[in-house]
Amino acid sequence: MKKILIAVCDTDGSYGERLGEWFSLQRGEKLQSMYFSSPECFWEHYGSRKPDIVLLGTGFLDDDAICEELVGQRKRAQEESPQGGKGEILWMYLRALEGKEQIPDYIRELPAVDKYQPASRILREIFSIYRQWEDEALNEVGGEREVIGIYSPCHSIWQTPFALTFAQGLAQEEKVLYVNLQECAGFGGWFGEEYEKDLLDVMYLCLNDGGNIAHCVSSALYTMEGIDYIPPAKDGGCLGEISAEDYLKFIKLLAEHSGYRLILLDFGMMVPGFFQLLEFCSKAYIVSEPGELCKAPLQQFRQMAERQENMNLQQKLMYLSLPPAETGYCPGEGKLQQWLWGAIGDFSRRLAGVQGGTD
Repeated sequence: MKKILIAVCDTDGSYGERLGEWFSLQRGEKLQSMYFSSPECFWEHYGSRKPDIVLLGTGFLDDDAICEELVGQRKRAQEESPQGGKGEILWMYLRALEGKEQIPDYIRELPAVDKYQPASRILREIFSIYRQWEDEALNEVGGEREVIGIYSPCHSIWQTPFALTFAQGLAQEEKVLYVNLQECAGFGGWFGEEYEKDLLDVMYLCLNDGGNIAHCVSSALYTMEGIDYIPPAKDGGCLGEISAEDYLKFIKLLAEHSGYRLILLDFGMMVPGFFQLLEFCSKAYIVSEPGELCKAPLQQFRQMAERQENMNLQQKLMYLSLPPAETGYCPGEGKLQQWLWGAIGDFSRRLAGVQGGTD
């Protein structure tokens, strides 16, 4: 999985170095950071290893070479896409107190992040802008988004371990967002996390705010072993009270505007509009476990799917029998590591078409 490389550029050595270190410590599995205290130092490294994101702070805003590079990148992008290309690097500037700095016009055109605020908020804003920027870039080249569904008629306890390890495998090749729609997902107990926001908060923001979908997602986003995910609903009973129209609208918004190429839906109950959501997916994996007890629920699901009289839906359903897996006590993120390196992880990686584990 490709890590995002951020270059923090600021002549305030203490600020820039600490911000870069904080980025790497907090999201080291997702991003890397470099710090530059002078334009000369930045240009020494620029040719050999170009970053994905450049944050321009004090001492870098009026550098002639940066101006030339920004103008050149914009020109190259427009030549490749006359409608307005995005370029290969996202340039941003760290905005200090208003009126305290002289900012050239070509810098004012860049996305800005307020410099003097908590580092956690800076990082969320950066990711929000970056996802929107990538989303616009995908639109320029006609990039396709994909939605994959996972559902177990027999409510297999191994459905979510499979979904998570499958998401981790897919994330080695694509930008994947994992969304858990189960009413009792168990994430807090499994992984020892306390979530400030969850799926219901993100749904409310996306459906009612009418603003930046990528920002709504970023406000509650967590990452674990390379998997970007929205925390499942704490109050699972509310999932049955959301309308079919709102579910479909929400998933479409994620697919079109979240900045992710692939959305993976881990279903629990048959939420309102369940079969509509399955049809919206490019494919839906219907998973069960070996054994006599799983056969009857699986047969009943097949009958329900056939009664929809929808050939398009039928062609998207893919039936899988999960491998036998062993359980054992392993707290926190070690639980996911246990799944990734066990039989369920091997099965998921083969399905995703990748090798290896969590590198």
